[in-house]
Amino acid sequence: MKVFSSFGNNENIEDSVQSTCIGAFDGVHLGHQNLIQKTKNISNSFQIVTFDKVPKNYFDSNHKLLSTNEFKSKIFSNFKPKNLIFLRFEEINQLSPEKFCLFLKQNLKTKDIFVGKDFKFGKNRSGDVSYLINYFGNNSIHIIDDFKIDNIKVSSTLIKNLLNDGNVTTANQYLGYEYEIVGNVIGGEKRGSTIGFPTANLNFDQSLMLPKKGVYKVKVKIDSKEFLGITNIGTKPTFNNKDDISFEVHILNFSNMIYGKDISVNFLKFIREEKKFSGVNELINQIKKDIASIN
Repeated sequence: MKVFSSFGNNENIEDSVQSTCIGAFDGVHLGHQNLIQKTKNISNSFQIVTFDKVPKNYFDSNHKLLSTNEFKSKIFSNFKPKNLIFLRFEEINQLSPEKFCLFLKQNLKTKDIFVGKDFKFGKNRSGDVSYLINYFGNNSIHIIDDFKIDNIKVSSTLIKNLLNDGNVTTANQYLGYEYEIVGNVIGGEKRGSTIGFPTANLNFDQSLMLPKKGVYKVKVKIDSKEFLGITNIGTKPTFNNKDDISFEVHILNFSNMIYGKDISVNFLKFIREEKKFSGVNELINQIKKDIASIN
């Protein structure tokens, strides 16, 4: 798999491919994976074309994402495309629909094109699937219907709404994997250690979406090893009145020093809402119950 991490509108790929799928692919959920698989079914000589910035995030920096480009690449690699191309959205966004189609044809040497039925492209999103069909011909354009589970359309928006509700279990079903955030372990107040439950405080990509505040059962991966844990997302109201959101995880049966390490946290199940306790003893008792509930 050749990876082009920042592909401009004046660049060209060297080898032609039979089929190309195009999309923002935020989260690379089951709907996206279905689109990619259908592209691969035409020919193993295929490529995935996406953007270095998700368009919604480009226009609104507060728009949260389900995945980084690094994480996307990891999932894309499972399909073994010939090329993985991240277009420079700032440049591509300025092309007219006609110039974008010419770019697909000449620069990306594309033949069969696979997109979702709501695909828009070109400056001011003025191009659509009808434009693609008129330009390339009906036989070259493959419009993939919405991917549904139990008659529910799988979409990035749906998954984000589920995460906002704390429903990580259903979100994972639509993603096709466990929702994951990678973070770097940083120093904290060490309050967890003083009450017998040390936590790893995580510094993570702020463009990513955190599930709603609360306590979760998680799987933690450290140096290719996996551990169960509980994660708290919230403001720690028992100890302060600040609004700053923290993301910390207590890893079961683990006592190594991991400051400075990158670890991944996979969300498995919502346990309870975050709450303010009357004191440390009540908090300790609740943490014990939380841990017992995941074993």
